Amino acid sequence: MANPKAPRGLAPVRAFLAILAAAALLFGCSSDAPIPEKLADKGKGFLVSGRDRLFIAEFSDFPDLAPARRIREWDARGAWVVRELRTTARRSQEKAIAVARQAGAVYRSEWIANVLVLAGEKDLGPQVTELPGVERVWEEPFPDFSATTLVGSPRPDGVPLALSRLGVQEAWRNRITGKGVQVGIVDTGVYVRHPALLSSYRGYRGPRTPLVHDRNWFSPIRRSADAPVDTAGHGTHIAGSVVGSNRLPGGAVVGVAPEAQWIAAQACTATACPLAGVLPGLQFMLAPTDRFRGDPDPSLRPEIVVNSWQRDGRDVALERAIAALEAAGVLPVFAVGNLGPRCGTARSPGTDPDQVLSVGAVGGDGRITRYSGRGPGPGNFPEPDVVAPGDEIVSSVPRSGYARTDGTSSSAALAAGVAALAIDANPALRGDPGALVDVLRAGTRPNGDGGCGTTAGGRRDNTFGYGELQVGKVVAAARALGRAR
Repeated sequence: MANPKAPRGLAPVRAFLAILAAAALLFGCSSDAPIPEKLADKGKGFLVSGRDRLFIAEFSDFPDLAPARRIREWDARGAWVVRELRTTARRSQEKAIAVARQAGAVYRSEWIANVLVLAGEKDLGPQVTELPGVERVWEEPFPDFSATTLVGSPRPDGVPLALSRLGVQEAWRNRITGKGVQVGIVDTGVYVRHPALLSSYRGYRGPRTPLVHDRNWFSPIRRSADAPVDTAGHGTHIAGSVVGSNRLPGGAVVGVAPEAQWIAAQACTATACPLAGVLPGLQFMLAPTDRFRGDPDPSLRPEIVVNSWQRDGRDVALERAIAALEAAGVLPVFAVGNLGPRCGTARSPGTDPDQVLSVGAVGGDGRITRYSGRGPGPGNFPEPDVVAPGDEIVSSVPRSGYARTDGTSSSAALAAGVAALAIDANPALRGDPGALVDVLRAGTRPNGDGGCGTTAGGRRDNTFGYGELQVGKVVAAARALGRAR
C-alpha cells in the first residue's frame, strides 16, 4: 500500500477481527452464541467475541496447472483451471470441514490455494492439524502496515507529470486507450461513484440504469457486500491511476488506460492486507461470483490484477493463488514495496518471476526513490521487473476528491495501466502473461546500475529492473510481437 512500513509484528488475529469492521468477518460474526449446526453446514454463522480464533489450514495437495497453458481459448482455459482447483480442494478438505461442522465453527474454503479458513475455539486448530493431508495450521498473523497517507490535491490540470513521463499522450492519439481490457483491483475497495471511475466500472450500464455488482465487486465483509465501497481511500487512488478518465472537466486526466474497465475485491483494511482477505479477493478475480460467493464464472476474469500491497516473507498459499492466476492467463502486477534503500528489500511475491510483473518507483527526475524496494527479492529472485513514477501521484479518492501520494503502490498501478495499453495494441497478448511481461520489459528506458547487482547478462538491475516504462516503446514491442507471430 502507499508508503507502508514493513509488516513487522505478528499479533493474534483477534486484532484483525476487531479492525475488519466491527467483528464482521467471513460470512458474518457477532457476540452471539456459537453457530447452530444447520448454519455451520453452509459455512455461515457467528463468532464468540474474545473467545474464537481464526485459523488457516493449508493442505499439501495442489494440482499441476501447467497443462492450462496449452489451452488457447479463454473460457475453456479458465474453466479447466477452476475445475482442477475445486476438485483438489473438495477432496483434501472433506475431513477438516467435518471437524469444523462438529465444532460449530465458521469455515470458508479458499480453493484457489487449497486452504481452509476456520474460526472457532482454540482447540480447533490442533484438531485440524492432526488430519491426514494437512500441511500446516496457523493463526492468521496481523502484518503491521502503516496507514495510507493521502494529501488532498486539486483536480489535475491537464496531463499530470507522471503520465507525461510515461508518454501516454502518443498512445491516446493513436486510439490506444485500454479499450476492451479488464483490470482487477485487490485493495481496500473502490468508491464506485467517483466521476473519474464510474463509467469505467464493468457494472456500469448507463446514467439511468442501476449498477450491476454481481461478478464485478466482492467484499468478505457483510456490510460492504452490496456495492463497491472504499474503507481507506487507497484502492480508489489505485483504480484512478490505472483506469481513471481522461475526459474530466477542464481537460483533467487521471489514469493511464481510461477506456479499460475495472472490477474490484476488498481485501485490505487501512492498515493491513491479511491472508484471510487477500485469498478470497484473488479467488474472486479468478472466477468472479455474485455478492454471496455463488456461481463462479471464470470467463469473466480480468486480464490484469493489480496488487499494491506486500506481505513479509514467503506465503505458500499466496504463491499458489498467483500460480493459479498465471495458469488461467491473468497477469498479476505487484508493487515491490517501500522498504528501500537497502538491497534485498523488494517484497513482490510469486514463484515464477517471468509470470509476475514487479514494479519499483522513480521520481520525476528518473532517479530511483529512496523508499523503492531493491532486489533481490524473496527466494533470491531478481526484482523489480520495471520502474514507473511513484512520487507526487495525483489520483481519485472517495466521493469526488483527489489526493497525491508517494509509493510503489502508485507505480504498480501505472504499470498495470501500461499493460492494458499493450493488450489494446496487440490483443494476442490477452491470456499470455509471460509474453506481456516480456513486452513490458522491452518497453523500457535503461536507468543504469543501482548498486544491488544485475542479472540477465547485465541487462536487468536489482534497483531499476530493465528500466523505466515508456508507453511508446511498449506499444512498439507489442506490435512487433504480433508481426513476429
